[in-house]
Amino acid sequence: MTQRFLLLFCLVASFPIWSQVGTGSPYSFGGLGETNYRGNHWTRAMGGLEFYTDSIHVDFNNPESLSSLKMTNLSIGVDYRNTTLKENQNSQAITTSSLNYMGISIPTKYFGFNFGLLPYSSVGYRLEYRDSEEETTEIQRYEGNGGVNMAFASLGFKLHKWWSVGATVRYGFGNITHRSSQLIENVDRTTFLESNSSLSGVSYKFSTLLKIPLGQQRLHLYSSFAPEATLYSQNAEVFTTLSTGTSSVGQQLIVDLAASGLDETVMILPQNLTFGFGIGRIKKWFVGGQYQSTATSDFRNDFITLDGLSYEDGDKLSYGGFYIPNYSSLTEYWKRIVYRVGFHSQTTGIRVQGSSLTDRGIAFGVGLPALRLGIFSNANLGVTLGSRSTSDPSLVKENYWHIKLGFSLNDLWFIKRKYN
Repeated sequence: MTQRFLLLFCLVASFPIWSQVGTGSPYSFGGLGETNYRGNHWTRAMGGLEFYTDSIHVDFNNPESLSSLKMTNLSIGVDYRNTTLKENQNSQAITTSSLNYMGISIPTKYFGFNFGLLPYSSVGYRLEYRDSEEETTEIQRYEGNGGVNMAFASLGFKLHKWWSVGATVRYGFGNITHRSSQLIENVDRTTFLESNSSLSGVSYKFSTLLKIPLGQQRLHLYSSFAPEATLYSQNAEVFTTLSTGTSSVGQQLIVDLAASGLDETVMILPQNLTFGFGIGRIKKWFVGGQYQSTATSDFRNDFITLDGLSYEDGDKLSYGGFYIPNYSSLTEYWKRIVYRVGFHSQTTGIRVQGSSLTDRGIAFGVGLPALRLGIFSNANLGVTLGSRSTSDPSLVKENYWHIKLGFSLNDLWFIKRKYN
């Protein structure tokens, strides 16, 4: 079992997560792109609550959750996303799919630890504006792709029977490319400006959870803190002139960014503070709420500046929970299924033309345990319906739905044999 477990992880690890495009949103031009949810699918189905813990699941966004782990856990998550963009009377559908996370979590006698890889942000947009005059049509295009990924390692342990803490260190890396061009009909020359940033940096997160017994119930009090971190950016910029209708490389001019001090710049990953409150009964039900504050107003990008784009502090409210009819039922499989529901409302921290970009959605999900009782692996299937928009009706509105599938595969390692 252990050999198959490791083989599956190695096969998934070979998946090119760093080359995927996880978004088609035009709003991914801001900041480091569209920020991805960094938890696992089973918590996403509860609106993004990251602080419920048990012995067979780990949430990668909450290192404290490792303190409750009893079995070695391999977690893998993928999703399919459909987004409809609406602007005035026009609409367009965009579909994307991506690997959301993968990681191995291992318990020991005194603590739990894990490591893995997940996407932090995604850039994937293409905007086009047409300006028709009496004799010519001018087309301006703006494109972007890339993103930032995070390799992480976490540790969680109990300070007391009811009090646990955890810490995560993350190494961020990736490339983001922005490209702009201007085309004029009946003119056979086109000039492109391509700006590329190669990013890297280290960040941290700390979390703690207090569980207070109330009869058969448990009261959960949670908090986490991610201090401000620095991403270092190596930048390059190239002008390219092409003849219309050809794909061969034309004349190129490499911009001397060192002369203006923009060949190496610094970007800030904003400080994040989270509080959660919930109550539940073990292996039966749970309900809770969570508030998250992000100091996005501190973000800046000296290399890429866009008109009409600014930043403000963001926040997010999440509510959700789960219900299990009878986790130990021997005869009815559906009673062992975990039913989850959640809601989130978020101010993203991006302002477009002076209007705040918001994101709201509702989620549903099920946890499907292994068919054979006593096998603790499970699949987590979830659906999210939501929208992203601003208060300005002239700007693009996004309506989206996600289908998310995660696998939580568990095994017992490091058990000393009593008999040979």
